[in-house]
Amino acid sequence: MDDLAVVIAVLGAYLMVIVIIGLAFYVLSSLAHMKALKALGYDKAWMAWIPFAQQYALADAAAANQESVTLFGTLSVPAVLYKFWWVVWIILPFIPIVGSFASTIWLIVFLGNCYVKIYARLEGTSEQEQQVIGYLSGFLSIIAVIKFLVGKYNTK
Repeated sequence: MDDLAVVIAVLGAYLMVIVIIGLAFYVLSSLAHMKALKALGYDKAWMAWIPFAQQYALADAAAANQESVTLFGTLSVPAVLYKFWWVVWIILPFIPIVGSFASTIWLIVFLGNCYVKIYARLEGTSEQEQQVIGYLSGFLSIIAVIKFLVGKYNTK
């Protein structure tokens, strides 16, 4: 019985460490995205604190009141659909066999595109110059968090 108590204690400690790390990342991510949204002049920057609302806010800010949004410089997507890309991302994993892979590709394409457009606006560069780091940020969001936290942006 003592062995079981030790195992439960170790697993409990492990779980607490994971929860603390998760909460720390959530707070840093929300702060970073809110900072970027404010710097873009987005009036609902508080949405950075709400899961999925953050993705909507990023897409809304990236769309910048346009009727359609361009992906990869050529593919045009209606802004209304672009802002709700995350709904498809949630549904895709339920497709057997290919769903998880398709969901990851969808995330990289759409979240990455949001980051491309946001980086270009915040840094005053072209979208082409931000493509690699933007799409990489769509896959590894820690890149966006670090860029936004260390960036020297004027909040409007």
